[in-house]
Amino acid sequence: MGKKLVVVESPTKARTIGRFLGPNVQVQASMGHIRDLPQKSLGVDVNNDFAPTYELTTSGRKIVRTLRQAAAGADDIYLATDHDREGEAIAWHLQELLQDAGNANFHRITFHEITRNAIQKAFANPGVIAEDLVAAQQARRVLDRLVGYQVSPLLWRHVKKGTSAGRVQSVALRIVVEREREILAFEPQEYWNLDAWFENREQKAKLKTRLARINDLKVLVSNGDDAERLADALQSPEVAHQVVKVQSTPRRKNAPPPFITSTLQQAAGSALRMGAAQTMRIAQQLYEGIELGSGGPVGLITYMRTDSVNVAREAQAQALDFIAKHYGKEYAPAKPNFYRSRKSAQEAHEAIRPTDVNHTPDSVAPYLTPQQAKIYRLIWNRFVASQMVPAQQLDHVIEIESTGGPLATMTADNLVQDDAPASKKAAAAAKGIACLFHATARETLFPGYLIVYNIKEVGEEEDPDDNARPLPDLKVGMRCDLLELIKEQCFTKPPNRYSEASLVKALEQNGVGRPSTYASTVNTIQERDYVTKEKGSLIPTELGFATNDFLVQHLPNLFDIGFTAQMEDELDQVEEGDLNWVSMIAEFYKKLQSALSAHTNTSASQGCTPENLQAILALFPADFPFDPPVKRGRRTYDDAKFITSIAEQAEAEKALSERQWAAILNLVAKYAAKSPAIIAAMDKIGLGDTVRQYIEEQEKASQAEPPPPPPPEQLNLLEAMTKITWNEPVKRGKRVFDDGKFFRSLHKQALDGVALSPAQVAALLKLAANYAATIPDYEKLTQALGGAEPTADEEAPAPATTISEAERQKIDALVGMATEIKTWKTPKTTGRRTFNDKEFVSSVTTQYKQKGSLSERQVAALAKVIAKYPEQITDYANRAKAAGIGEPPPPPKLLDEKCPQCGAALIARTSRGKSFIGCSAFPKCRYIAK
Repeated sequence: MGKKLVVVESPTKARTIGRFLGPNVQVQASMGHIRDLPQKSLGVDVNNDFAPTYELTTSGRKIVRTLRQAAAGADDIYLATDHDREGEAIAWHLQELLQDAGNANFHRITFHEITRNAIQKAFANPGVIAEDLVAAQQARRVLDRLVGYQVSPLLWRHVKKGTSAGRVQSVALRIVVEREREILAFEPQEYWNLDAWFENREQKAKLKTRLARINDLKVLVSNGDDAERLADALQSPEVAHQVVKVQSTPRRKNAPPPFITSTLQQAAGSALRMGAAQTMRIAQQLYEGIELGSGGPVGLITYMRTDSVNVAREAQAQALDFIAKHYGKEYAPAKPNFYRSRKSAQEAHEAIRPTDVNHTPDSVAPYLTPQQAKIYRLIWNRFVASQMVPAQQLDHVIEIESTGGPLATMTADNLVQDDAPASKKAAAAAKGIACLFHATARETLFPGYLIVYNIKEVGEEEDPDDNARPLPDLKVGMRCDLLELIKEQCFTKPPNRYSEASLVKALEQNGVGRPSTYASTVNTIQERDYVTKEKGSLIPTELGFATNDFLVQHLPNLFDIGFTAQMEDELDQVEEGDLNWVSMIAEFYKKLQSALSAHTNTSASQGCTPENLQAILALFPADFPFDPPVKRGRRTYDDAKFITSIAEQAEAEKALSERQWAAILNLVAKYAAKSPAIIAAMDKIGLGDTVRQYIEEQEKASQAEPPPPPPPEQLNLLEAMTKITWNEPVKRGKRVFDDGKFFRSLHKQALDGVALSPAQVAALLKLAANYAATIPDYEKLTQALGGAEPTADEEAPAPATTISEAERQKIDALVGMATEIKTWKTPKTTGRRTFNDKEFVSSVTTQYKQKGSLSERQVAALAKVIAKYPEQITDYANRAKAAGIGEPPPPPKLLDEKCPQCGAALIARTSRGKSFIGCSAFPKCRYIAK
């Protein structure tokens, strides 16, 4: 049997797949993309069919060496990356880099869930790389690079250094900004509601109603005087109130389809207050595999980046059996429910669903984090509901008409809406009005799918009648008495700001982005400081307004919502093989260049010729009196070094990027303002007017108002934090978190006279909360600055609160016991999480010293860790009892019996409060005695 190598994206996915393939198959992880466009250059040859230049990523260099070594000894290599554009591109890059490492045959395998059956079926039916999918991903990457590299420099010159434009992100920003402008321009309009309590004379049944129509026209009482006049008339004893309508209409409420990427993000946002990125991160963990007891990792859900609502027939059949067994046959439809995907959806994909419906949320909850459990329950409930029968409901309506008395002499003028058709306007002016009061309620006769899932869709109005009390059993013609009339002044409200969930829905509805990009798009506009999130609402910053306004004013067609949606459709056509990606990019590039050339400054790039460059370099000989280097933040700007580097690049005949050419012209303008000879030289080569534009922009920038100085509240808190002893830097993933370095950068900015931005203030407050106990007057200083509450996406720091003496004694006791532990257990990794007792204890004890408090959850976790080490703690039994720690589990006991599977000794253990007998050779042998 030949040697096999399987390559996937992540170690977790590798472990989950590895348990299905056995020890003879090697499974390696690429850690995502191993090649990409270069970070410091365009990387796209616009003169050669837009050929991209790829280079290994920083992590990719080491990973490729390992993969090539493994590939050299393999007979067959299976590329098992995700089944979408990104996954197909990763597979293509892997094959390109590994095909000359040995003589292996390459196979492409795809699956929508990581289960034994799905993996075996994929290996039984290997295929080849889908070139059209690769082309679509490559086209998207090239598109985004062209926009980013050619438009961003305009923003640097006109908005702010470091800003960026993105093909999709800028459209998302436009949607948020336009909504905010709607809100700012909104003018509230006054209106009044009139609610009436009626009582039926025969049954003495009471009913609350609302005035809905006058003379069959929609009511609109726009001021208090009219409301008072109408209320006085209605309350006259001469007015008759009579039931004119009693109706019950059957209503069938169908189950929603199973989740796709966008609807999962929307539901998690509205129901769980989770951000789009957080939702996708957790869904990825559930897809790649979770350890369920001793059986190894199990993929709990199907692939989470999808726009198809298709469901495998086997999964439907399993769901119907489960529903009939656990909820009753009446909840299972006679035929499976089928749903239609939108036109651009990939029908070969599946909806997001549990891989095994028998893995109920309650059964897997002990093995999941709280956030994982919430997302899994949401997915499981939605899928099971989607396979159930509809809910059967009745919509009840009762209408009571008020006529006569003073109403007979009134007209409906100023009491109804102005948009009535001409045929009905005469009714408004006629003397005598009839007021129609309306009451509704919804009765659920049979819950159907609602027994499992009853979450409102994003943007769906809450129905006030769903939970209303039943309406009384009235009949048409019955007389009623008016018990009470309630006047309520109201004002129209502006549209709601977008949340992450509703923005994802807006992007989807407008055809902007695709399942793989929604979360990153929403995340990017926040990371770039274009948008902030306050209490779940997305609000554009000043930078966001300025960036959007510049792009919409100067490049309106490029960042038009419809145009961006059209580009997404064309990428779909490339994926389907109906459109050549090079011709698609060429057509886009024409429009891009046309849009850029319409902007005055972009004509500068047309003068970037070797002859012009040499003429410019000749203006700056070796003895030219350059200004001294200037340091801004972390970067040092040295004009002499820059010109030297450009000269070396020209000598090597390397082409300049547009960014470099713009920087050269900016530097020429800087010194041309002082030297007429430079302007004359630039006139000679036809770039004089361009340089004059740069000079004008520099003068405007120098006359611009300097940034505001930091207010005293910022300086006071920063000064109070200068004496903190900072924690050592901590590495999490690829990022290093250095509290001291971050603080010093903020402090230096303030000392330089520049106020901290709102985002920086929020970060400072969060940092201060972690060192509260060491900051004099912490509460006073932080309250003076204020600060937003942490969002659902963020881990809120434990509050710096005063704890009771009993709590303090308990924590002191736990910390004292922890200091006696010298030998720690080996860290354990589950999925992407590593449980390290030593690091955890060190972290919470340090926090306690700094903040003077711990959360209840932290205290409970600390006690749980300490209970693992009773033998190292003096007088453990008494001290543990005093600290509220339960009895420690008995130590493992080696038994005389042998394991029937491997022959090793059996061992009695206690885990998660349950005792069991297992093999002492675990994890190599996973035998557990029944």
